[in-house]
Amino acid sequence: MARWLPYAVESSLWQSRANIEVVIVNDGSKDNTAEIAEAYVKADGRVRVHHQENMGLGRTRQVGQSLSRGRYLMWLDADDFLDPNAASDMLGVAQRDHVNMVCGNAVVFSCKTFNTRRYFYHPSASHTTFDNPQYWKSKVLWRWIINTEFINGQNITHPPLKLGQDIVVMYDLLCRVGHFSQCPSFMYYFRQEHKGMDSCLETEIEHELAHFALVKDVLVKAGQIQPLMKYLSENYLRDIKNIMPQILGGEPHWEERVAQLGQELFQGISPDWLGSAFCGPELRHSPELQSLGLAFLSGDAQAIRMELARHGQVTPASVNKMSWLHTCRRRIKAVFSPLSHKARSRHAKLEARARKRLGALWTI
Repeated sequence: MARWLPYAVESSLWQSRANIEVVIVNDGSKDNTAEIAEAYVKADGRVRVHHQENMGLGRTRQVGQSLSRGRYLMWLDADDFLDPNAASDMLGVAQRDHVNMVCGNAVVFSCKTFNTRRYFYHPSASHTTFDNPQYWKSKVLWRWIINTEFINGQNITHPPLKLGQDIVVMYDLLCRVGHFSQCPSFMYYFRQEHKGMDSCLETEIEHELAHFALVKDVLVKAGQIQPLMKYLSENYLRDIKNIMPQILGGEPHWEERVAQLGQELFQGISPDWLGSAFCGPELRHSPELQSLGLAFLSGDAQAIRMELARHGQVTPASVNKMSWLHTCRRRIKAVFSPLSHKARSRHAKLEARARKRLGALWTI
């Protein structure tokens, strides 16, 4: 992440609220991340760095949490950046409402075209709860600030997974926190192009698919069944449809592993939860999830194989997002978007700050 890290750190240091700390956890990077991080330690006393052998996202976030000394903490991925008023706006809401957690709004942007979109936007709200269906999708750590004493007191640990670990933690927090508030500001800029590009089939199965069972354990224990069914129908099915075309006709142990993880996931899930009668206005019935889930619950190996094979049929993409025409359309769209202009401006200012501070150490 050496190419992107300066944007993240500079955006932390340019906060309008200066009373912050920046903890960089270098998870065994092989590029010049360590040099860049140490340069920031020398340049600003608010920055600390921890170097470690590669441990994966879950354990790395746990290390960052343990090193944090502030009253509130938030996680910033090394390839994203913050708005200058992120800390001020989010802490202002937390202190106004006396809550342990505040959710902010995020902008997903392309650094290729600077086309932008709002990421599950939420209007301002005070003292809402996880019973609010809008927050069944707000499951990413990076759009929240969390009271450090609260999260440490709950003894919540980050699973040692490379994918999906933050969702497990976020659902656990949402089930425990009681009331929380929403800051209306766009405080986080999420760089989209290369997310997941270093993923492989083994990671997608042993980490991405594996995290769903942990989510199930959290939500079933909390009695939050409808959020669970919504998450599975939207995310588990998507991942199955992505993975199965890659493994059918290949090494049989991967198909067996997907079937094993599916049975572990649906163990303890009632067949009634999969039916249309269980769905309320907030939850759309998914016949595909019901059929797949019933096959896993049956334990019938042949039925499971047939269901998985059905999801292995590749459907051609309706839009080629790598095409020149698609890129051109997005660039034109960005020209007329105020949000895109703002993202581009913020990005350019951060790049200028990093160039001035790092010089030849940082080349992009």
